Amino acid sequence: MHLAPRCDAQDMKDSNPRVTFGYVAEQLGKRHIAFICTREHLGFDRLSPSLKKIFGGALIANEGFNQVTAEAEIKSGQADAVAFGKLFIANPDLPVRFAANTSLNLPVPETFYGSGPQGYTDYPSLTALVV
Repeated sequence: MHLAPRCDAQDMKDSNPRVTFGYVAEQLGKRHIAFICTREHLGFDRLSPSLKKIFGGALIANEGFNQVTAEAEIKSGQADAVAFGKLFIANPDLPVRFAANTSLNLPVPETFYGSGPQGYTDYPSLTALVV
């Protein structure tokens, strides 16, 4: 189940997201859903760590993570995994780049999901850079 507890997408609003998403996490846990994925950037007021506790199962964090912050999130136990969206679009070889500890292509969001290859399939791969 994908949740956006920050309430910052598609004109979504909630007067008390902590209570609302806490309830949703609790109910999903009771139904033994395999995992929840929360799209919420890092910050002092984020809900994902408390939602993970309430849910009682695996949580996949997503929104603005890089290799260092993702590894710290998992190591701290606040998430079981981290998903990458924009970084994967710009770096289809992202796991290879992380393993090699090398530079990343910068995403160009205004070209995402366009009608052609620009910004979708034209980012250089690490193997293309090494050759």
